[in-house]
Formats: sequence, structure tokens, C-alpha cells
Amino acid sequence: MTFTTVTSRKFLPTTLATALTAILMVSGCTKQTEEDTTVTQTEVQSAETSDDGQRSAAEQAHIDRLVSSYANMAHAAYKDSLDTAKALQTAVETYVATPTKANLDAAKAAYKAARQPYSQTEVFRFDEGFVTANDKRAIGSVDGWEGQINAWPLDEALIDYVSDSYEGEYNSQDNIINSDSITVGSIKQDTSEITPELLAEMNEIGGSEANVTTGYHAIEFMLWGQDTNGVSAGAGERPVTDYATEAGQCTSGDIVNDDASICERRGNFLKAATQLLVDDLTAMEAEWQPDSENTLRSDLIARKNDNALRQIMYQMGSLALGELASERIQVAFVTGSTEDEHECFSDLTHLSYANNARGIQNVFNGSYQTVTGETVGGYGIHQYLIDNGHSDAADRLAIDFIKVEDAFNVIVKKGEEEGIKVDQMIATAGQVSKQGISAEEQNTRRGWIESSITSLQELTAGIENAAKAVGIDNLDADAGSQF
Repeated sequence: MTFTTVTSRKFLPTTLATALTAILMVSGCTKQTEEDTTVTQTEVQSAETSDDGQRSAAEQAHIDRLVSSYANMAHAAYKDSLDTAKALQTAVETYVATPTKANLDAAKAAYKAARQPYSQTEVFRFDEGFVTANDKRAIGSVDGWEGQINAWPLDEALIDYVSDSYEGEYNSQDNIINSDSITVGSIKQDTSEITPELLAEMNEIGGSEANVTTGYHAIEFMLWGQDTNGVSAGAGERPVTDYATEAGQCTSGDIVNDDASICERRGNFLKAATQLLVDDLTAMEAEWQPDSENTLRSDLIARKNDNALRQIMYQMGSLALGELASERIQVAFVTGSTEDEHECFSDLTHLSYANNARGIQNVFNGSYQTVTGETVGGYGIHQYLIDNGHSDAADRLAIDFIKVEDAFNVIVKKGEEEGIKVDQMIATAGQVSKQGISAEEQNTRRGWIESSITSLQELTAGIENAAKAVGIDNLDADAGSQF
């Protein structure tokens, strides 16, 4: 019956040189034990010559410190992500139980806070081609796990009501919220009971990457609703009454429903999605626990003398170029598409962008600041390059990171202090002409985005040069979309 109502993109591997050429042609949305980077007996061997007989005791100590620091930062960042997701869950449960404007605002604030540490973890994502197969490990790779956490953009029509003008892949009037059974392609899905297990089962149903039913962005949609402002100011404005459970008060946007069952289901969806997020982050945090076995951490430690350094630098380059500069920023920038903005419902994209970039910088500096203000790490790629006689490469890369930080600081300041969000920055002059914004002003706004793309491209070239300095001649990081 129908209730009454009126990421993980796959990239083609290519060399960074080829990727940069193609993309540049276009440019014109803890505890003390963790902080201590002292090498433990469980995680690293005593400093000695490696098996290939070419690594000195000092060089061995450097790689040991690098891998240990990286693993500690990963654990701290995922622990912060888990803790803030639990705070979000508490706020969601309060809001669903008592749907008031104050409780909705509190849930939105908790979402915003939860996104800060998680967005910094995405540098750890690009590990698919490195990790060792291990049937005893609960999670095969960060990259394989990430799709249930952070997939986007999502086809919101599959989940709940959308505006009449919405154009998406899924175009049925039946959705998870308003129906106890829906059909996606040739698949008929029972949706009568909304649970974390159902949402996990339905994620990317029918083989479509847009059919996202889980993770941060599904929660974001349920809190904010659609942003129908286009490239004008304003985020989604889902009314509190969408969660009202009193007869005659339950709405679906502008429409008042005959009964409250649809609002109850909406609350069930929001709680189920948040519970699944907490469950998934609990599993990932466990993968980086110190002294653990059969985990992503133990696997990295075991490979420290093999491909750990390549993995770390590959991940930095892949997030900088393929994912952030290309998929997350340039796609939206070139097309002027707000649907391709990373946080298109809440207009928090400026923070996601900046925290993605900060995550790369954390690995470079060997320093992650927890939500409580503690510093975890102690040794990064910067010091590793210096200690191995490549100060020039370290200094050049440090300058590249300063340019990236400066570019994203502008975007964050405009978004947080001046209310100019990414969806307004990516608009073309033609798109905003009816709003009284001059072409000159809009080109200035687009320039902020273009500077972020350019800085990331230059950073990736610097990462490639640093990789060559330490003997990695072909980093071959993901390059994202080619325009």
C-alpha cells in the first residue's frame, strides 16, 4: 500500500602527468598512548637494515615512525568521527521524539559538528589496491567501506518527496517514506519496516550509484530536505511538521497528510540511518586500534617495508586531484550544477572541501587535532622527506600546502562569515544575472573556486615530485573525471 500523502565513483587510473594536462586545460559543491609516536614492539621491528639490504637503520626508524604516526592519526580521526556521530544520534532521537524548531536546529548543529572530523578521514580512503586480502579482517578496505558512509550525490526521490521540478534517475511517486513496497527497475523491494538493515540492503539498489539510502548525506537530506534555491542564497528548509506525529499536523512539505503514519516512518528512517552510521564508524574505529590483529592497522604495519609509503603518498594525491579537485569541485564548477555540490541540502560544502584538504595536510605534517584539542601523530611526510635528505622537496611541498590552505580559508570565510555558499560560487554569470549580480562580481566568486582547484593541482604535482625524490617514479594516483 501507499501511505496517504498529497561516492563511490570508479576512476580510470592514469599517470598524474596526463591527468594534470587534461584538467589544467579546463581550469579558467586522545589518549596519551595514541599520541606517543614511540615505536612499540608489537607494531614495528627494531631499527635495522631491511630485508632487501638497502635500508639503513636510520631509514628504517623513519619509516617506522611515519607508519606509526599515520595509524595513530587514523585511529584518532575515526574515533572523533564515531564520538560526534553518537552525539548526532542523541540529537536525532531527541528531535524525532519531540519535533520542535529548537531540537531540529540542535540536530543540524550536531550534523555539522560530525562532518568536521569525518571529512578529514577521507585521505585514508584510497587503499583498495594496497591492502592484503585477509578473511579474518572485518573490513576489506577503507575504500570499499566508504560507499555506505559518504556516497553522493543521492537521488532523493527514492527516499522522500521532492519538488515537481525535480529531475532524477528515480521518477516514481512511490518512495521509501510513503510506501511499504517500491519497485526499482526490475527489483520489487519490501519497505514496510524501515531498519538499518533495510537501508544497507537498498543502498545503490538496482546497480545505480545514485540510489543512496545510507550515510551522512541521507541524514543530511532528512534534516534539511531539498535545497530548491538553485544558485540563489539559502539551504533546504524541511519543516518541523514533517516529523509531527499528531493527527492533522503531519506534513510532507506544503501538504498536510490525512494521518501521521508517514511522519512516523520519516522519523524511523532518520533514526535507522543514524544508527547505521554509528555502527559503521564503530567498525572502522576498531580497525585502527593500537595492538590489534587482523585489522587495517595491523596490515599496514606488516606492509611498512613494502608499499606503505607509496600507499600514503598515493592517498594524498588521489584525494587532492581525483576526488577533491575533480569530482567534488571541478564537476560542479564546470557545469554550474548544484546537484553535484557535495553538501547540497545543507550548504555546508565549504567546510567539507576545507576539511578534505586539511586531512591531506594532516598526513603531510604528521599532526591531527582532535575535537577536544589534543594533538595526535608526531611525524609526517614533511619530516620524513627532511630526514631522508630531501629538504628541498619538503620545502616546496610545504609551500604548496600553504597555497591550498589560503585558497580554502577564503571559501570557508565567505561561507561562514558572509553567507556566500559554494552553490553561489559555482554559478555562471548567466545563472545569477537575474539576481542583480554583475558578471564581474560572479567571476570573482568563481575565482575563489578556481583558485582552490588550481592549488590542489599544483599540490598534486608537488606530491608526485616528492614521491620521485624517495624513489617512487610513477605514483599513478586517481585522476577523477576528464573534461
